[in-house]
Amino acid sequence: MANIERQQSWGWIIAVYVFLAGVGGGTFLFSFILNATGMYQEVARIGALIGPLLVLIGTFCLLFDLGSISRAYRLFTTPSTVLASWMTRGSWFLAAFIIVGLLYALPAYGAFQWLPWSQTSGLGLGIGIVAAILSVLVVVYPGFLFGVIESIPFWNTPTLPLLFFLSGLDTGIAVLDIIALSMPASLGVAGFHLLGIGDLVFLILLIITLGAYIEVVRQSGVTASASIRLLKNPVFIGGVVILGLLIPLAMVISSLFVYNAPTLYTMVGIIGAFVLIGGLLLRYSVIRAGVRITVR
Repeated sequence: MANIERQQSWGWIIAVYVFLAGVGGGTFLFSFILNATGMYQEVARIGALIGPLLVLIGTFCLLFDLGSISRAYRLFTTPSTVLASWMTRGSWFLAAFIIVGLLYALPAYGAFQWLPWSQTSGLGLGIGIVAAILSVLVVVYPGFLFGVIESIPFWNTPTLPLLFFLSGLDTGIAVLDIIALSMPASLGVAGFHLLGIGDLVFLILLIITLGAYIEVVRQSGVTASASIRLLKNPVFIGGVVILGLLIPLAMVISSLFVYNAPTLYTMVGIIGAFVLIGGLLLRYSVIRAGVRITVR
């Protein structure tokens, strides 16, 4: 006999881990792009360091959730599981990105200028390209980690990796916005408008993808429909849809027509905070709405 029950294994700790992996990877990716194109390099310099550090904190959350050092150790010492387990692959992605990302970021700081490369040297650029590729894998892989769990149809959809990927990029821009607010002269009004265009694009794509994700899942059967019912709660509707998506979208559009610097900076700060809160609550909502089929 088949029964439907809500998954109880993963909660806030995993949500924080997935969130930090996404926002850290997204922050680094955009910082590398800004560095490589010679734009807003002071903001990019800080973002390139913050990205791997956020992923490192997220990794500690994952290790804490595993609850055992030996279990974490086995993720790196069982090569046979690399091809079969997204958890194992993800652990290697995280470790590689943290190491390579820091190798790219650190030479920009005085204490590490003894390293035999810089971010603009050939070797430094090569390290940055590898780190950027790894950052994309770090952002997208949690979607595959959840997506291969066939007993939870709400997660078992190819739309989920895209949803997490777009959210990671959107929150990454939000972090750069917040970094830039500590040095507004480095961007100026035009620079904040440019970041705002990026915010706008990813918010629109994220809203479309979230709607598609819900619609695809809704048609996937009784178990998935039960997940949709769980998803329709104040945290998701108020925290994700309204606070994390619709309000930032309206404010970003408005901010593109604001040229008064103090007003624009205030709007950018609010947008960044709301996007980050919405990104965290999105992951928590997706995780907690997971409903599995059990056979008794």
